[in-house]
Amino acid sequence: MKEDYNRRKVDYHHIHATSKLHFDIFFEVLNISENQNVIDVGGGYGEILLELKKRHPNLNYYYDLLEPSNLQLNKGKEKFLNELGSDILQKYIRFKEADLMSFTEENKYDHVIFKMVLHEFSLENKKSALKKAKLLLKENGTLTIWRPYLPSHIRDFFSAVILKKDELAGFNIMQKTRYFDSEEQFNALLIEAEIKPVEPVFIFEYLFDTHRRFESELHGNKALYKEWLDFIQEKYHNETTALKNQVKLIIGNSGIYINFQRAIYQYK
Repeated sequence: MKEDYNRRKVDYHHIHATSKLHFDIFFEVLNISENQNVIDVGGGYGEILLELKKRHPNLNYYYDLLEPSNLQLNKGKEKFLNELGSDILQKYIRFKEADLMSFTEENKYDHVIFKMVLHEFSLENKKSALKKAKLLLKENGTLTIWRPYLPSHIRDFFSAVILKKDELAGFNIMQKTRYFDSEEQFNALLIEAEIKPVEPVFIFEYLFDTHRRFESELHGNKALYKEWLDFIQEKYHNETTALKNQVKLIIGNSGIYINFQRAIYQYK
């Protein structure tokens, strides 16, 4: 999968349509304190640190960015240097080019963060990923997960939309490996990993905009983009009434808009 991510030159803030308010809520839930140790698993170029620094410029904590893509890590190094300065970069930030399962670290963390990353693990590896997250935590540490909120009647449609895009973009390994859990599947995985399931701390709307993927992932290929849009429309047309009552689809001038949801969960 690393090969696909090293070719995937995207701005996650843009393609995920993450708003300022989403991050405001997320940081209220995280509640990071001075001098705590944080690891951002699959954190890309370090969006979480950059956004938190905008809100709390004088809050210093030790941040490890765990990311298998050197493309994203190099982007992070440049952004951190330009926006935060060399002093903070050298004192508080470490870049770890590795995936979670191969990562070894003697130190423990106050916070382990999974922001939009759990679905990157195959169904077979998710339990191991959650168990590894537990091992990285201090005794009173916190695991915070931000993921798509997928009741069982929505999961298949959401998954089909994303994986079709991966197929058309040529992200073959991602298409075969990624797995989007329903809420029921997610809770079952938590139990298997010996983590007590809890209700989401917060559920929020996620406006899925296909055009945000047009240039960055489909490279402006109009034929591929049309194939994706046609696929989505046909898939939605054949969906259940239960899904259509909750998930709305609008066809705009530049693409399709769908109101999915995301959720934040916290485990202590």
